[in-house]
Amino acid sequence: MNIKRILKVALYTTNASDVGQMYIVLGIVALIIGSVNAALIRDQLSFNNLNAVDYYDAVTLHGIFMIFFVVMPLSTGFANYLVPRMIGAHDLYWPKINALSFWMLVPAVILAAISPLLGAVDLGWYMYAPLSVETTVNYGLGTNLIQIALILSGLSSTLTGVNFVMTITKMKKVPYLKMPLFVWGFFTTAILMIIAMPSLTAGLVFAYLERLWGTPFFDSALGGSPVLWQQLFWFFGHPEVYILILPAMGLVSELLPKMARREIFGYTAIALSSIAIAFLSALGVWMHHMFTAIDNTLVQIVSSATTMAIAIPSGVKVLNWTATLYGGEIRYKTPTILLISFIVMFLLGGITGVFFPLVPIDYALNGTYFVVGHFHYMVYAILYALLGALFYYFPFWSGKWYNDDLGKTGAILLVAGTFLTATGMSIAGILGMPRRYAVIPSPIYDPFQFMASVGAVLTGIGLFILAGVLVHGVFRGRAVNGVDPWDNISVKLQDFFIKPVKLPLSFGKSLDGAFDEEYHGIKFPYYSVLGLFLSFIPLGFMFILIGLIPIGIVLLLAFMGVGLYWGYDQWFKPMQPPPHFYADGGVPVTNSVNNSISPSLGIASMRDARSAVLWFILAEVILFGSFIGGYAFIMSPVTNPLSYVNNIVPAVEVFPLPAIMTAILLSSSIPAHIAYEYFKKGNVKMFRNLGLLTMAMGLTFLGGQIYEFTHYIHFIPQDSAASSFFFATVSLHGFHVIMGLVIWAFMMLRIRKGFIPYAGSVAATYYWHFVDAVWVVVFSTFYLHLIV
Repeated sequence: MNIKRILKVALYTTNASDVGQMYIVLGIVALIIGSVNAALIRDQLSFNNLNAVDYYDAVTLHGIFMIFFVVMPLSTGFANYLVPRMIGAHDLYWPKINALSFWMLVPAVILAAISPLLGAVDLGWYMYAPLSVETTVNYGLGTNLIQIALILSGLSSTLTGVNFVMTITKMKKVPYLKMPLFVWGFFTTAILMIIAMPSLTAGLVFAYLERLWGTPFFDSALGGSPVLWQQLFWFFGHPEVYILILPAMGLVSELLPKMARREIFGYTAIALSSIAIAFLSALGVWMHHMFTAIDNTLVQIVSSATTMAIAIPSGVKVLNWTATLYGGEIRYKTPTILLISFIVMFLLGGITGVFFPLVPIDYALNGTYFVVGHFHYMVYAILYALLGALFYYFPFWSGKWYNDDLGKTGAILLVAGTFLTATGMSIAGILGMPRRYAVIPSPIYDPFQFMASVGAVLTGIGLFILAGVLVHGVFRGRAVNGVDPWDNISVKLQDFFIKPVKLPLSFGKSLDGAFDEEYHGIKFPYYSVLGLFLSFIPLGFMFILIGLIPIGIVLLLAFMGVGLYWGYDQWFKPMQPPPHFYADGGVPVTNSVNNSISPSLGIASMRDARSAVLWFILAEVILFGSFIGGYAFIMSPVTNPLSYVNNIVPAVEVFPLPAIMTAILLSSSIPAHIAYEYFKKGNVKMFRNLGLLTMAMGLTFLGGQIYEFTHYIHFIPQDSAASSFFFATVSLHGFHVIMGLVIWAFMMLRIRKGFIPYAGSVAATYYWHFVDAVWVVVFSTFYLHLIV
């Protein structure tokens, strides 16, 4: 495939297999960047060659890249490449949103990579306030770029989570308890993405606004609390650990039987243990990261108990993996070494992790390198699983074999090096070496930091050999005979539901490898350009807030222009669909000018749309919960005892204007609901008329709010943390009202063009009801003060 063809596929494709391969390439690029920063860290601790700012920049970028831009994209890449093939789906539920999700991540990686060039990013991957919001140490715009990058990453991950949940629940051709275990692993991961990512997004928005606009969300002098950032971050952060490791566990569960040439032992137990891990990780485990910040015995007991409990389903997996190996015909291949090493390293990570639920021991170890060693055991285990999968599926992807002897050599060096690094860190931590230090504080720690550095060198050599083996395999490898490289059919094991017709299953190929993809007359790469341009929204507001208003306006207008052109060209301009065309959600459309679908398929798409909207609403509930919960946190003497008295409670008049506007907004749900009922009966005209009435009431509400903010509100966001939360939460709701109106307007225009918006009617109605319901909580909290 020539460069021109590669670029065309990359920019135009919405095929899950292609998108997955692009995720993997992006993850490998990020791995190189993260590894360079790791080398800088080891260089400083070994030879003291860096200044403090450069060292902490490297610490921040190493953590952020490895977690957000290496493990997550690689896992999502394998999910895109494997899940449709494993469950018999022709693509993901929303192929276009899938492509959009990937392209949103590209500017995120770029912005994070260049961030130190525009200012210090001395934050750590956890970005604690007040470091993340003050501008003396972290001067310039570097920290803002990190925040923007992670906001984009969070939005991309949330969309990906909903997309995979819908794909697996609506498009699978296998029963739940027959699904491959990797599908189970990523199914639970997708649910955690929906639940966990919005709280991080909320915290990042608060930090972004505090740095650029002076809103004191985390400023204790004005009623804020730095501990609020910890709550928001770790509500995301501990589920994030399982977002990282559940796909790796799924890959091990999927591939270990192939290497042992026998069925997995305890399939049902492994599948259900993934659900148990996901449930417990979101229940209260996150607070064990905050034992040193929370002085509440009951909270500590609950968090400690759930942390201990989560070891049980993890232990179930280890037991079943070990039992699978027992009595198997184990093939001594590169993937085998990496998969078995995953089990060993995961056990070491688990053993070093059992100390942290014990509060007194956590007090002693929390600030030491023991935490760093424990986490590296886990992350290295994940790396083994991902590399094991890369080597296992390489013959499918390339149609060629690699040099397995060299592969095993690289794998052994990698495992040895990573073990030395994590163990050196752990021993130094047990001896009391503090983490986050730019220099080694005592000679007693030198041997163990040297041990970690030697391990890092071996790790680099191992990775270099493994990369060379794969590159050599692509260009000089021996061709695979047939379509079953690992001869799994002979032992009645199956790799894919959609069986390959021929290899390779590479870039630009159909899921079965039978033919090259075509793009059916698409003239502009909307989803790649739109994904890239989404970064212009936070960048545009950043430039506006620092006074470079023309640049900010140009960026915002550029995004709006591309978005409007895409909307017109793809949704309103008459277009002849190609043969075998599938609408998003897997619904086949008829070969007609207006892309209408049959009533029976339309009703099916309405049922599916309801599920999709409810999953999105779950993410929105977490987002609004982070805003409203954050307000409750800083206003309570229990959770913010030192500075809650510094808050100035916003004095907002309830009557007449806010009460009247509230009545209008809540009443707008009535015509919206009746419109939906008419639509279900086939009366599109009444749906349109009542939809227009709903829009008029929504616009009236927005107009009233604008008048209220310009005539009745006599305080500013910078007055106190409470006033910041008032403006942020009410504005967030106003933005959702605007989005709801955009959806309704979209439906009205589609109807005017002769389209029947089956799924759109569900989205518009359910989303509008959600917007109204949220306003009840917002109004009760900030106007009636019923919560605090």
